[in-house]
Amino acid sequence: MVLVHSNLPISLRHWNSSTKSPYPKTSPSLLKSPTETELRIKGVMEKLDQLISPRPFTHVSSTTSSTHSKATLLSPQDTYCRGDQLDVLLEVRDHLGRRKEYGGDFLRARMSSPALKAGASGKVTDFNNGTYLVSFTLFWEGRVSLSLLLIHPSEGVSALWRARKQGYDRVIFTGQFARGTSHVNTDCALVLNSSAELYLDTRDQEFCFLSQHILCEALTDMTTRNGEISYLTVKEEAFFHS
Repeated sequence: MVLVHSNLPISLRHWNSSTKSPYPKTSPSLLKSPTETELRIKGVMEKLDQLISPRPFTHVSSTTSSTHSKATLLSPQDTYCRGDQLDVLLEVRDHLGRRKEYGGDFLRARMSSPALKAGASGKVTDFNNGTYLVSFTLFWEGRVSLSLLLIHPSEGVSALWRARKQGYDRVIFTGQFARGTSHVNTDCALVLNSSAELYLDTRDQEFCFLSQHILCEALTDMTTRNGEISYLTVKEEAFFHS
């Protein structure tokens, strides 16, 4: 905890969150072209790729430490007026006390007033060199407390983003198809990875692998479960569970 002003305590802490289908078979070659929404989503993902740089680490000691980081209130005053802005300079360091030379940490800035039971978020500006400017607007009168919460260090953010982009087969989909008086279960997926005959549910863009004796219209149910797959390295998994 770093106190930079007697009336404005600032702390940086680490946070340890059945019906039949009317849709027919669809050949992969007949799939519709990307919609405007899908293209916009692709654009957002590409921008996120640019913002979240790969940050591999060899040891947890080189990741951001809330204990060794320092927050300083800029241009402190004895009193402030409602509507004024408070600026806090945050300098992050690793667990060995070394200054970080890049940004990307997932920070949450909050201002609160216990007496008024009020709270507001601060704006975090990343300078991508291990320093951040955190700005708060004073919306009410009285004493306030400021806090900076380290949700994930940049190395953790990078690992989660990489795993997220690879995790489409972590969720296992199983489609249940009616066949006479019995039911047949078949594997389904969000990603096409086979040239076998397919059923495509255009509502959810899910593919199901069918045998010759199962009709696409016979889909009655879809269930999901998590697969035993992890795209994090052993060191990354140990880091998130520490």
